[in-house]
Amino acid sequence: MFKYIINRCLNNIQKCSLCDASDHRFHGLCEGCHADLPWLIHACSRCALPLPRHLSGLCSHCSNELPAFDKVQAAFTYSFPLSQLIPAIKYHRQPAHLGWLAATLSDFIRQRHEGRWPDALIPVPMHPFSQIYRGYNQAELLAQRLSHQLHIPLQLSLRKHRRTPKQMSLSLEARCRNLQDSFTVRSTAPEYVALIDDVMTTGTTVSTLARLLREHGCKRVDVWVLARTPENR
Repeated sequence: MFKYIINRCLNNIQKCSLCDASDHRFHGLCEGCHADLPWLIHACSRCALPLPRHLSGLCSHCSNELPAFDKVQAAFTYSFPLSQLIPAIKYHRQPAHLGWLAATLSDFIRQRHEGRWPDALIPVPMHPFSQIYRGYNQAELLAQRLSHQLHIPLQLSLRKHRRTPKQMSLSLEARCRNLQDSFTVRSTAPEYVALIDDVMTTGTTVSTLARLLREHGCKRVDVWVLARTPENR
């Protein structure tokens, strides 16, 4: 009986989500994998674009023209293993990693956020047909977890009513044209919101949504994402 109990206990030990080691201390990750994640340490104070260590403050893009959103919180740079995990979540129906990713992002935000908390979290929407095809909106799943962990209401007030080509294949100028008149606000937006998405690249999508939300009464729009690309591609 004693051996049976020991074996059951050993079999139930949860393993690290990345290296499969039987030791996890950080929301499903072992200490080594947690430390080795591509943490975003030096970044633009507005858009979170990764910056060299000797630079601080605003990046050249934000210095020339401030974006429509107020501040981006991004836990990681978009590099390994995030550059493999996020496409697996989005395109290969593997949303399980969103559990520890959301918990890690919520810890990161708790440490970095200053002032009052947003009145609501709003996920970046997908077109309904695209969401049905994928099976879920990963931004919405992430927002649900953050809402629960940070005790901030979730609001699904944005809708994408026009299906558009994928942004990743387009230039910056084409991305802006691609999203024109693609979104609507379905309900009254609160004064202060945080847009939730998985990755921020050029910021075209969140800038478009931030402008739309401001037109409907928002005074402050932050952006919370898992990862930020190293450059505005």
